[in-house]
Amino acid sequence: MGNLLSRNNGIISNQEINNNKIGKNNKVIDFNYSLLEPLVQNIDDKKENIILLTTGSYNPIHRMHIEILNIAYKFLLNLNKYNIICGFISPSADCYVIHKQPPLIPYNLRCEMIEKAIEEYNNENKEKNNLEIFIHKWEGTHDYFIDFPYVTKELEHQLNDYFKNIKIKLVYVCGMDLFLKCYFYFTENVIAIDRKPYKNKKFKSIPENLVYLIEDDKCGPFSSTDIRKAYKNGDKEAIKIITFPEVAKMVFEFYDENFK
Repeated sequence: MGNLLSRNNGIISNQEINNNKIGKNNKVIDFNYSLLEPLVQNIDDKKENIILLTTGSYNPIHRMHIEILNIAYKFLLNLNKYNIICGFISPSADCYVIHKQPPLIPYNLRCEMIEKAIEEYNNENKEKNNLEIFIHKWEGTHDYFIDFPYVTKELEHQLNDYFKNIKIKLVYVCGMDLFLKCYFYFTENVIAIDRKPYKNKKFKSIPENLVYLIEDDKCGPFSSTDIRKAYKNGDKEAIKIITFPEVAKMVFEFYDENFK
């Protein structure tokens, strides 16, 4: 995202990302890749293998954080060119989130909320052909912020180091706002989703690079900021709608103790 601050300020620089100076000796994985083995069995070897990735603060998680992965999944399924294995949600480290709107929900609690959100989403959609989604904790376990291009690169490396007999590509999924803000990163392997028709003539889908700008009316206007505002306004029912009921309970408990 532009010129990032140095690691001394808790954020790793794009220079380090481009020079590949981090991660080479980092043995931290924080994901059990054996969980994916059943998902790669019997895949069509004539199609490209894809895992969808989205990143963010998730302070706290809301429905659209999960919904955009399924929107991207179903869009790619209709193209009939890809094996979409699963989706990853990668939460940012506390050192990054703490600079955002308070109060900061600590990393471990944000992870619990994400896991609960995935569970609730799956329970609500048992009969639908939805994407299997996992939380990936590699990014957030560091004591400095790692921007999404390097997260994508590192997790793809981990995947292909584990699954040596098949090649897997990471495809980043985001909202149109992030795409427009960081378009210089998105030369390939990205799906940007908007809830209204995309009309900006400067950018267009590039199928040969797996760049798709798509519209879906399910991509609602929810945000983590809306959750915080609803809490301040005493509208707990709105929070249950923006996120999931069990996640909302966790949010209420944390905010009741920490919101000032």
